[in-house]
Amino acid sequence: MFFRKITSRSNGKEYTYLKLIENYREGDKVKQRVVANLGSIDKLTPEKIRGLIAGLSKICGSTGHPENIKIKKILRYGEVLALHKIWELFGMDKLLANVAGSNQDEKLKNIPLLVELMVINQLVKPQYRQAISDWYKCLYMPSILEKKLTMQNFSSALDVITVAKEELEKSLFEKLSSLMFINTDTDLAFCLLDAGMIEPALSDRINPSFNGEVIPGVSERYQRVNFGLLVSRGGMPIGYHIWGETSEEQKFQSIMDYLKRNFDMDKCIFVGERSRINNHKRGVLAASKYDYIMGSNCLTQRDRELFIREWHTNKHGFQQTSEDIWLKEIRDGNTRYLIYGNPIAAKRTKAILGERLSDIENELKSVQRAVDEGRSHNVKSVFNQELPVFKDSYCRKYFEWHYDDTALEFRFRRRDELLRQDTDLAGAFLIETNNNFLRGQEILKAYTSLAILGDSFNNVNNFALWPSTAHVQDKASAHILICMLAAMMEKTLERLIRQAGLFLDVHQALLLLEEIKVVIYEINGQEFKALTGISNSQDDVLNALGLFKEQRIIT
Repeated sequence: MFFRKITSRSNGKEYTYLKLIENYREGDKVKQRVVANLGSIDKLTPEKIRGLIAGLSKICGSTGHPENIKIKKILRYGEVLALHKIWELFGMDKLLANVAGSNQDEKLKNIPLLVELMVINQLVKPQYRQAISDWYKCLYMPSILEKKLTMQNFSSALDVITVAKEELEKSLFEKLSSLMFINTDTDLAFCLLDAGMIEPALSDRINPSFNGEVIPGVSERYQRVNFGLLVSRGGMPIGYHIWGETSEEQKFQSIMDYLKRNFDMDKCIFVGERSRINNHKRGVLAASKYDYIMGSNCLTQRDRELFIREWHTNKHGFQQTSEDIWLKEIRDGNTRYLIYGNPIAAKRTKAILGERLSDIENELKSVQRAVDEGRSHNVKSVFNQELPVFKDSYCRKYFEWHYDDTALEFRFRRRDELLRQDTDLAGAFLIETNNNFLRGQEILKAYTSLAILGDSFNNVNNFALWPSTAHVQDKASAHILICMLAAMMEKTLERLIRQAGLFLDVHQALLLLEEIKVVIYEINGQEFKALTGISNSQDDVLNALGLFKEQRIIT
């Protein structure tokens, strides 16, 4: 391990940070990864460094010189401690132990721990991909000390929870309903019609199967899985249902049967992107008298004309529902069209777009000057089509260019009509629904919160190799279940933070806690553990979760 200074610039100011780097081998290549972010180097004054070393020596009863201090490991602790607290609130160890039963099979031991590690991995999304059987070693959890967990152990845990999926969902729903700060109203559920991509599992060149045989080739392709994610009216994920090869009518009916069977709910609103709910699906939903909510910011030509006409001509008909959202509703028979405009987002988009296009135009002018100068000197090789500017997505969309190899001329023009259309539509959003009892603001909140939730299912971590495609749906179900447990924990963490009055989202809170580490070091041959300092903001987050000072002690 070694330290490295990292310098970055933001808003014209330069910042320098200190990071602890570790070399590791992947195949024949030696790569590097960040073990710990140690914060701004400006705050690490010589006095603080000497004080830290002296303090460590005093605490550990060592009178040796600094040369005798050796850092052996720096382990993740802050976010692990917080997530384990949520895990305990759910009573997950007991639920999973009941599912695993008293089976003494070596592969079925430590089921609660194995599942918890996979959920934490899904939540913290490590910067570098590693097999879960290697990655867990970077965490500080007393329960994993002296344990050697293999890929076979994790795979067996996935098999167990797949079989017990519905039992787990029911038990978790009952537990969540008992927590005072979580709203699990049973009068209505939302079903997010979504799809997840399950990434290829990491593997060695030769992959041993679970029975010790060698798998000659494991698919490296992503597995796409279509499913319905069930969410309570309060926004808490409660279950999911994967569809097989059935008709649309059977798919929607299977969701309703599943909702009634597991959660005793008989009212559901289907939610999704317009691109996923086509006209046929929408017709089936309407014919079956199911409510739906469809949203899109990629508007059709008809939608564009509708929004521009209403937003720029009849803006007086819009109502301001929040600081940055304006809403207008248009009815067409039983269908409601909710047009949303966001002036703040529109202004920000226009500013970013203007600045970016100005930079591209300057680059294209530079190309043009170079070609003109080359022509005057009879140089034919000045123009380079492989320049980064020609691959820029903004350049491809908003500029047309042409190079005449015979005349040695380069010309370009901005596509002003398309640019004007896009800036007119900046901040535009349209929702279509046949629901008649939710207010426009509630519909927008339901749609946006489910869309954000769906983002966490876009890439589902894969924790085990699939030796065959015979049971792909079962394997996919297990990985989506891990993702759903992670989403439940994230939502619970969010509510505890909000309840404490902290102005942080979940990702900001986890990034703050990520800086809290357990350092395992050696002084004069003796091994000791130490917890890095905890700032006031980190202290606030831990207190919000009920993790007071006496509960942060490491052993």
